[in-house]
Amino acid sequence: MSKIPVIVVDDETIDRYIVKRQLAKCDDFEQVLEVATGGEFLEAYFSEPRLTTQQSKPLLVLMDINMPQMSGFETIEELQRRMDVDSGPDSVVILMFTSSNNPEDRAKAESLPTVKGYVVKPLDEGGVETIRELYYA
Repeated sequence: MSKIPVIVVDDETIDRYIVKRQLAKCDDFEQVLEVATGGEFLEAYFSEPRLTTQQSKPLLVLMDINMPQMSGFETIEELQRRMDVDSGPDSVVILMFTSSNNPEDRAKAESLPTVKGYVVKPLDEGGVETIRELYYA
């Protein structure tokens, strides 16, 4: 069985590091790619062949909500707009990855059609299992 390709979008270095460490313990995931901003993610997603080539599995995106310049929600809205307009790659599973327990953030995440779930920081073994379950749901 092929591994799940994954990218983490988070402005906090320590949070990206924890994700890489936790997912590396599980054989289901490819090496984690990481970017610090929504803009970097969009640039990589629409220009990096390794992210956009036909993979056997959709790309898993762990998206932080609170980031400078462009929030996770703004990044997802722009991703969706580009996918609709440019008919670019559309094989993604997006999970919000945040320390926010704000009910409004959860409601907004649930309202976005490309968002499949919500994972709370810091990522632990239970969170990894949640990611796996949401990815395959």
